[in-house]
Amino acid sequence: MKLQDNIGLVSWTAFDKVTYILYGVISLLQMKYLEPDNLGLFALLINLHTWIFIISDSLALQNIIQFGVEHENRKIVNFYSLILLIILTLGSSFLFYLFRYPLSYLFDEARIVDVAEYLIILVFLTIPRMFCLKFLFRDHRMSGVFAVNASFFGVMIALTIYYILAFKVLDFQDMIVIYFSGTIISSIHSLIITRKELLLGFVGKVKLKEMLRFSFPLMLSATVYSLPKQLDIFVIQYFFSTSSVGIYFSAKNLFRFFDEAIAAAQSLVYPAAVRHINRNNLDQLNDLYTKAISFIFIAFIAVAFTLEIGLSEFLIKLFLPAKYNLSINHFNLMLFATPFLPFLILSSVINAFGKTKVLLKIVNISTLCSFIVLFFVGLSKNDFLIPLGLMTNYIVFAVISYWWANKEIGYKFKQIFRAVGDSYYFLTNKKKS
Repeated sequence: MKLQDNIGLVSWTAFDKVTYILYGVISLLQMKYLEPDNLGLFALLINLHTWIFIISDSLALQNIIQFGVEHENRKIVNFYSLILLIILTLGSSFLFYLFRYPLSYLFDEARIVDVAEYLIILVFLTIPRMFCLKFLFRDHRMSGVFAVNASFFGVMIALTIYYILAFKVLDFQDMIVIYFSGTIISSIHSLIITRKELLLGFVGKVKLKEMLRFSFPLMLSATVYSLPKQLDIFVIQYFFSTSSVGIYFSAKNLFRFFDEAIAAAQSLVYPAAVRHINRNNLDQLNDLYTKAISFIFIAFIAVAFTLEIGLSEFLIKLFLPAKYNLSINHFNLMLFATPFLPFLILSSVINAFGKTKVLLKIVNISTLCSFIVLFFVGLSKNDFLIPLGLMTNYIVFAVISYWWANKEIGYKFKQIFRAVGDSYYFLTNKKKS
């Protein structure tokens, strides 16, 4: 996949991620006017909600890309995917609601009852948005993805500014109104721009059993893999406090820049990898993932170094009050994991090969290592070490994924640095022309 041949696709993807960055800046404002315990409570809601949709995406929505490439199968694939999505998301949120009182006692936070009540509503409102976005990713309509996400973040940005100007303070209830409003508008927007793709029926050759054979191992992988990324804050809540959760969540929000860059790369690599594998274009597949990883690897090292030497401390102190100063240490510690993040793209390649059991093994190992580390951090009662659990997950997953790619599909070590040579070749050819 040559960058110059896909400049439109890459550009819209970049514009989409700019919306995340803009909201990231607004998130700093939200933190400034939120008490850490209010932010921590909101984090428990959002991370649990995100975890539910990560699981449902893997079981239900990935089928839209994997089996919906053929037009004659789209109606039945869409129908089965929607049913699976509804059952899993609403079922999971209702289960959490049933156990809301024992959970509030276990985590020593009475307001978890409120989290459970809001979770069901938020899940219901999010279903149209997530379902429709998958059509846009399948067809590489990144301009549509940008539009839907822009409406989501745009509404939340506008409401955040309004609340701050009008009331000079934010609390948990204000964040609920802000997030719910963005979700409602973006869900309606997504339904409008994908209305021609909303085809449901029983026409098609794909069977539900075939879909589940592909997606169930994928769901197991996603469930386990997302545990340290989304539900680590519940472990922190258990060992520390809601305020500690809020401070750690603020650092994770800043680190989201790197996560979103990887998510963008995965959304581009996975559908293209599926096509290359189906056509047996293994050389093109190699170019696809090695270039993506290498360019992001070089960029991440440069950005992380700049932040580590003082920029992150300057920015956090500029935007956040002193009560969030510990997030500087959390964020700077996380930066040591950034060179490993680009190798998470290999999970898309493993999925494209249909090696879901291989991915599940990698995920199980990295997650187990992550929670072992986080458990000992909790026992130590040392707030500074809280990010080590998440960092362990990234590093172990990246190392094992690279080992698999090196052994099975010929990913050579020198290709990690191919961005340097490719850039030099591109620039010298431009000068000659």
